[in-house]
Amino acid sequence: MSSGPKTDKRYDTYVSKQYIDKANRVSANLLNVRGGPSTSFWVVGQLKKGDKVTILGEKNGWYKIDYTVMWVNPSAQDVLYYLDPSNFLNDEKQKFQFVDLTKTTGSSAAQLYRVINNHLKGKGILENQAQAFIDAGAKHGINELYLVAHTILETGNGKSTLAKGVQYKGVKVYNMYGIGAIDSCPITCGAKRAYEEGWTTPYKAIVGGAKFAADKYIFAGQNTLYTIRWNPLAMDSLGKAYHQYASDIGWASKQVNTMYNLYQQLDSYTLKYDIPVYR
Repeated sequence: MSSGPKTDKRYDTYVSKQYIDKANRVSANLLNVRGGPSTSFWVVGQLKKGDKVTILGEKNGWYKIDYTVMWVNPSAQDVLYYLDPSNFLNDEKQKFQFVDLTKTTGSSAAQLYRVINNHLKGKGILENQAQAFIDAGAKHGINELYLVAHTILETGNGKSTLAKGVQYKGVKVYNMYGIGAIDSCPITCGAKRAYEEGWTTPYKAIVGGAKFAADKYIFAGQNTLYTIRWNPLAMDSLGKAYHQYASDIGWASKQVNTMYNLYQQLDSYTLKYDIPVYR
């Protein structure tokens, strides 16, 4: 919990009634928004002085409010749900969180080209980029369909600002995996990284970003979607969260539908799972 996990889940949210004035504005300098009507509930987010709230109800001196922020702090129960592998093992789609990404699909290039390009139709800058994903997988020894799923998620179906290209120091650059695009500096920092890496075409961004994923995560002990997100080996050795790719607790879970659907279109493939078990 101390590593700052986030979620886009919507919670029932509450603020203390004593810090809301008659105009329904926050009177405190900073007001915690909680996941229930008492201080025993976790802090979902915060409001600033003067922010106006929409009151939906009242309970025990607390106002239930409409708190529509994209990313909020999740409950401990929700973090635990996504952290526990056993919650996903009986779901044929969600089990793809544990596919070993150091293994390619084993399918022919022609078959992959057909399936990937068909899936990328209508997905903005990613359309007709199947060859880039095939080359990236072959060059860096990682699963091609994972790269497709990762890119689709990070680029919002090929339509994000970084995916479509950003001018940086007079050069148009592309970033397909959100590399370097930290929460507090998504566009500029993501473009800066793309510029430094020389990702001046969508093809270069797809293949080059795959090298980053391979070197920094997949061949560094985080070889599944699950371990890229949670990194249990680090938690075990260091006693704390470390080197986690995303803050979104559902990051791995959100990518499996794309991977699963792509696999179902292949005539033949090989799957190997790597499932952690906690003591």
